[in-house]
Amino acid sequence: MKKKTIIILAVLAFLAILGILAILGILNSHVYTTEPVRLYLPEDKSTTYKGLCDECDFNDAFRLMVKVTGMQGKRVHPGSYVIEPGMKNFALLRKLRNGQQDPLRLTIGKFRTPQQLNDFLNQKLMHNDFDITLDSFYLIRPDTYEFYWTVTPAQFMQRMEKEFNAFWSEGIGPNGELRVDLIEFGHYEYSLKNIIILASIVEEETNHNPEKPLIASVYINRLERGIPLQADPTVKYAVGDFTLRRILNKHLAVESPFNTYLHTGLPPAPICLPSKASVDAVLNAPETNYLYFCASDKMDGTHRFAATLAEHNRNAALFHRALNRMGIR
Repeated sequence: MKKKTIIILAVLAFLAILGILAILGILNSHVYTTEPVRLYLPEDKSTTYKGLCDECDFNDAFRLMVKVTGMQGKRVHPGSYVIEPGMKNFALLRKLRNGQQDPLRLTIGKFRTPQQLNDFLNQKLMHNDFDITLDSFYLIRPDTYEFYWTVTPAQFMQRMEKEFNAFWSEGIGPNGELRVDLIEFGHYEYSLKNIIILASIVEEETNHNPEKPLIASVYINRLERGIPLQADPTVKYAVGDFTLRRILNKHLAVESPFNTYLHTGLPPAPICLPSKASVDAVLNAPETNYLYFCASDKMDGTHRFAATLAEHNRNAALFHRALNRMGIR
């Protein structure tokens, strides 16, 4: 009898060892991905680990581990998670259980309208109720950021305000002056928002960074003298057609607060999100007597600048003849 008991205990011990080895094998087995895979798990109360296993077609080892750990019916934390090649099943389960998201790299470029930016964010992030307005559009700085996929619209704007304030608190003058202290518009009231608005016009005027300070100087001179900016990019914005290659009289007549041919001063909001180069061009605009500029007839992206209307008209005539030769109407 004693010998029989010893045999039974030995068998049970052996089975226990096999069970432990099996469990360890499950825990240490790999998810079997050959390249990184990103999961997007929405905020859905019905999403359980069992449902996740069925939807994502995880391997049998992971399914068994979810089952033996009693996680099948538990709700999965919403978020975006990356499964790295060679990642162990237990590491993945722990990552999901703890809600350890992997951030997304989000590049915010030169969006022209708040709606364009809202559409982009609604597509890239979990929430689809982003509603950035004209009043807050100027706070957005083009750059590449890291966000969790679950970031809320309120959290997003808090981050953008923080980035905006950090940018404007950097001293760049010889004595560490703040950026905003390095520009004056004469009698024209200026603010951070106005600087961004002016920089957005400069941004839309040219991709040629070396010319941006000169273009900024033209608009600053016009603002100081109370002369309408007559900026063609604001007309494109007012018309709602950013592909226009030739501005006609019918476009100039479109009534809009963004049409700087009809209204003196700056438009009420940026016409795009300007780059740092355009902002710095406004802040470091040289003192000139230029009041006009137009695209060069060389059609190379550069411009001709003028201090008088007569000189400007000659430059404009050259440019229009170039357009005619190219058949641009």
